[in-house]
Amino acid sequence: MVHSDELRPLTEEGQRQVLTNAQFLQDQAFTHVFVSPYLRAQQTWQLLKQNGVSAARESTVQWITPDVPTQPALDTLLDIEGENLNILLVCHQTFAGRLTTHLCDGNTRGRHVDTAAIVSIQTEVFASQCGMLQNILSAY
Repeated sequence: MVHSDELRPLTEEGQRQVLTNAQFLQDQAFTHVFVSPYLRAQQTWQLLKQNGVSAARESTVQWITPDVPTQPALDTLLDIEGENLNILLVCHQTFAGRLTTHLCDGNTRGRHVDTAAIVSIQTEVFASQCGMLQNILSAY
Protein backbone atom coordinates (compact mmCIF):
# COMPACT_ATOMS: atom_id res chain seq x y z
CA MET A 1 0.00 0.00 0.00
CA VAL A 2 1.30 3.44 -0.99
CA HIS A 3 0.76 6.19 1.59
CA SER A 4 1.71 9.07 -0.70
CA ASP A 5 -0.43 10.27 -3.60
CA GLU A 6 2.76 11.28 -5.42
CA LEU A 7 3.96 7.66 -5.42
CA ARG A 8 0.66 5.96 -6.30
CA PRO A 9 1.16 3.99 -9.54
CA LEU A 10 -1.28 3.46 -12.37
CA THR A 11 -3.56 0.53 -11.76
CA GLU A 12 -4.11 -2.13 -14.41
CA GLU A 13 -7.42 -0.45 -15.21
CA GLY A 14 -5.63 2.91 -15.51
CA GLN A 15 -3.12 1.40 -17.92
CA ARG A 16 -5.98 -0.02 -20.00
CA GLN A 17 -7.66 3.38 -20.11
CA VAL A 18 -4.45 5.10 -21.21
CA LEU A 19 -3.89 2.55 -23.97
CA THR A 20 -7.50 2.91 -25.14
CA ASN A 21 -7.13 6.67 -25.44
CA ALA A 22 -3.59 6.59 -26.87
CA GLN A 23 -4.98 5.69 -30.28
CA PHE A 24 -6.73 9.09 -30.44
CA LEU A 25 -3.47 10.97 -29.85
CA GLN A 26 -1.15 9.12 -32.23
CA ASP A 27 -1.81 11.25 -35.31
CA GLN A 28 -1.34 14.60 -33.60
CA ALA A 29 1.93 16.50 -33.72
CA PHE A 30 2.36 17.90 -30.22
CA THR A 31 4.68 20.85 -29.96
CA HIS A 32 4.94 20.54 -26.17
CA VAL A 33 4.02 18.05 -23.50
CA PHE A 34 4.02 18.93 -19.82
CA VAL A 35 3.86 16.07 -17.32
CA SER A 36 3.11 16.05 -13.63
CA PRO A 37 5.94 14.61 -11.51
CA TYR A 38 3.50 12.19 -9.82
CA LEU A 39 4.32 8.56 -10.60
CA ARG A 40 1.04 7.72 -12.35
CA ALA A 41 1.33 10.75 -14.66
CA GLN A 42 4.92 9.77 -15.51
CA GLN A 43 3.75 6.22 -16.21
CA THR A 44 0.92 7.59 -18.37
CA TRP A 45 3.36 9.61 -20.48
CA GLN A 46 5.67 6.61 -20.87
CA LEU A 47 2.75 4.45 -22.06
CA LEU A 48 1.67 7.14 -24.50
CA LYS A 49 5.20 7.42 -25.91
CA GLN A 50 5.48 3.65 -26.23
CA ASN A 51 2.28 3.75 -28.28
CA GLY A 52 3.28 6.36 -30.80
CA VAL A 53 2.48 9.67 -29.10
CA SER A 54 5.28 12.19 -29.45
CA ALA A 55 6.12 15.82 -28.82
CA ALA A 56 8.88 18.14 -30.00
CA ARG A 57 9.48 19.21 -26.38
CA GLU A 58 8.62 17.48 -23.12
CA SER A 59 8.97 18.71 -19.55
CA THR A 60 8.10 17.48 -16.08
CA VAL A 61 6.56 20.41 -14.18
CA GLN A 62 5.21 21.03 -10.68
CA TRP A 63 2.38 23.34 -11.78
CA ILE A 64 -0.01 20.57 -12.88
CA THR A 65 -0.26 18.55 -9.70
CA PRO A 66 -3.67 18.02 -8.05
CA ASP A 67 -3.63 20.88 -5.53
CA VAL A 68 -1.92 23.63 -7.55
CA PRO A 69 -4.10 26.55 -8.76
CA THR A 70 -4.48 27.05 -12.51
CA GLN A 71 -2.80 30.46 -12.79
CA PRO A 72 0.81 29.14 -12.84
CA ALA A 73 -0.18 26.87 -15.74
CA LEU A 74 -1.74 29.77 -17.64
CA ASP A 75 1.33 31.94 -16.99
CA THR A 76 3.65 29.25 -18.34
CA LEU A 77 1.47 28.51 -21.36
CA LEU A 78 1.23 32.22 -22.20
CA ASP A 79 5.04 32.42 -22.32
CA ILE A 80 5.34 29.74 -25.02
CA GLU A 81 6.31 31.32 -28.30
CA GLY A 82 5.15 30.13 -31.68
CA GLU A 83 2.07 29.61 -33.76
CA ASN A 84 -0.14 26.58 -34.23
CA LEU A 85 0.78 25.18 -30.84
CA ASN A 86 -0.59 21.76 -29.96
CA ILE A 87 0.07 21.21 -26.26
CA LEU A 88 -0.55 18.07 -24.20
CA LEU A 89 -0.82 18.21 -20.41
CA VAL A 90 -0.47 14.87 -18.64
CA CYS A 91 -1.99 15.79 -15.32
CA HIS A 92 -4.66 14.80 -12.82
CA GLN A 93 -8.41 14.85 -13.22
CA THR A 94 -8.92 17.52 -10.55
CA PHE A 95 -6.42 19.87 -12.20
CA ALA A 96 -7.79 19.13 -15.69
CA GLY A 97 -11.29 19.97 -14.50
CA ARG A 98 -10.22 23.25 -12.91
CA LEU A 99 -8.16 24.31 -15.94
CA THR A 100 -10.96 23.42 -18.36
CA THR A 101 -13.47 25.45 -16.36
CA HIS A 102 -11.06 28.37 -16.02
CA LEU A 103 -10.26 28.51 -19.74
CA CYS A 104 -13.79 27.93 -21.00
CA ASP A 105 -16.12 29.33 -18.33
CA GLY A 106 -14.01 31.87 -16.48
CA ASN A 107 -14.00 30.31 -13.03
CA THR A 108 -11.96 27.63 -11.29
CA ARG A 109 -14.65 25.59 -9.54
CA GLY A 110 -13.78 22.60 -11.76
CA ARG A 111 -15.97 20.40 -13.89
CA HIS A 112 -15.85 16.66 -13.54
CA VAL A 113 -13.30 14.93 -15.76
CA ASP A 114 -13.00 11.13 -15.72
CA THR A 115 -9.65 9.50 -15.07
CA ALA A 116 -7.60 9.01 -18.26
CA ALA A 117 -9.88 11.42 -20.12
CA ILE A 118 -8.65 13.56 -22.98
CA VAL A 119 -9.91 17.14 -22.83
CA SER A 120 -9.55 19.09 -26.06
CA ILE A 121 -9.72 22.89 -25.86
CA GLN A 122 -9.12 25.32 -28.70
CA THR A 123 -7.87 28.77 -27.77
CA GLU A 124 -5.92 31.64 -29.27
CA VAL A 125 -4.77 32.84 -25.86
CA PHE A 126 -4.44 31.04 -22.54
CA ALA A 127 -6.71 33.22 -20.44
CA SER A 128 -10.00 33.01 -18.58
CA GLN A 129 -13.02 32.46 -20.85
CA CYS A 130 -10.88 32.41 -24.01
CA GLY A 131 -11.06 28.67 -24.65
CA MET A 132 -13.68 26.68 -26.51
CA LEU A 133 -14.24 23.16 -25.27
CA GLN A 134 -13.99 20.86 -28.28
CA ASN A 135 -14.39 17.43 -26.70
CA ILE A 136 -13.94 15.33 -23.60
CA LEU A 137 -13.03 11.78 -24.53
CA SER A 138 -13.37 9.19 -21.80
CA ALA A 139 -12.18 5.59 -21.82
CA TYR A 140 -15.30 4.51 -19.92
